[in-house]
Amino acid sequence: MSHLLKIIITPLLLLYYNIALSQIDSIRVKQHIITLSSDAMEGRLVGSKGEKMASEYIAKYFKELNLIPLQNREFELPFSFNYNLNPHSLNKSTDTVSGINVIGYIDNGRKHTFIVGAHYDHLGYNEYNLSTDSKGKGMIHNGADDNASGVSAVLELANIYSINNIKEPVNFIFACFSGEELGLMGSKSLAEIIKKEYPSVSFMINFDMIGRMDSTNTLNIGGIGTSPRLNDIVYKNKPSEFKLKIDSSGVGPSDHTSFYLQNIPVLFFFTGLHTDYHKPSDDAHKINYVKTNSIIEYSKSIIDTLSMNPDLEFSETKFKTKKSNATFKVTLGIFPDYTDYGDGLHIQEIIEDRIAHKYGLQKGDIITKIDAFKITEIYSYMEALSQLKVNKKYKLTYIRNHKTQTIKIIF
Repeated sequence: MSHLLKIIITPLLLLYYNIALSQIDSIRVKQHIITLSSDAMEGRLVGSKGEKMASEYIAKYFKELNLIPLQNREFELPFSFNYNLNPHSLNKSTDTVSGINVIGYIDNGRKHTFIVGAHYDHLGYNEYNLSTDSKGKGMIHNGADDNASGVSAVLELANIYSINNIKEPVNFIFACFSGEELGLMGSKSLAEIIKKEYPSVSFMINFDMIGRMDSTNTLNIGGIGTSPRLNDIVYKNKPSEFKLKIDSSGVGPSDHTSFYLQNIPVLFFFTGLHTDYHKPSDDAHKINYVKTNSIIEYSKSIIDTLSMNPDLEFSETKFKTKKSNATFKVTLGIFPDYTDYGDGLHIQEIIEDRIAHKYGLQKGDIITKIDAFKITEIYSYMEALSQLKVNKKYKLTYIRNHKTQTIKIIF
């Protein structure tokens, strides 16, 4: 926060300063992504030396902006959890993993608080076998899109709101999570603190992989059903060139889920999976920096509009959260599309040398049934996987080019 006296905001001032100060610093955004995804950070695996280097970089930046830590804490908040390297093994022993969240706060003396978040951890040298590259063991996974891109949004918004000399209608928590890749562990830890100590939090926006918007200009936004006002505000602020792909659910494959489960309205920004996802090739030179800046600009307009009436009503979305806790006994080896189209699970990408690839499934196929399990979207798919068994034959039904086909597979 600037040392200068902050101006008390009014709606007219908000409009003026949105126009005058909304320009994103493209050079700074690019530098954050390049730094965090450099080989020096060694892939930022939770609990690693690279994670510590990244957390120190973020904490130093928050200090330079004169943000403050959460009450009675430091910028770097440690957490720990148990993780089983091979959950399918009969050996149920687990490792204790220690991680670091980095949290900065702007206290405007307001009743309500917004969280702006992203995870900064990635896969390191593929120590936990999460790479989609069959030859990725021992190679640095830099994670430029996943998720240095999202962190750059958090850092840039922290910069804007800390130096604009405006006393906004809300307080801000800027949160960079670790442990996301192993199960949203850092955001779960912070969400528990928020529930107990910051009941005034009324909104959370999460950026996870916003750096690879393609020529269709498609931006995926999840959580739009978690508050009645979100739909209108998301569309009214939409840049004309953007095509939105909307999901109402507050539950998804990223850290906003942890806050939705605490009854906080959320939005989730995501530009989609790509062939470099969870591979050593997710590097900074592949980021679309112009469109990343546009996404950050768009998110700021949403935040500013919501802040004028920050007491957001929470709405539970239709998917039952217990399904997200299913333990997978088998896997197809696909990247699923998390959007609920209502006609089945859409395959976004196929992982080489896994089950789906072996049996000829393709990108764009729509899975509608596995054995007796009807598949309508990601949650019914996850539930089915938790019930299916290894080395057993099943019928799998899918749609390709509007034609229904059935194959037999063995996991």
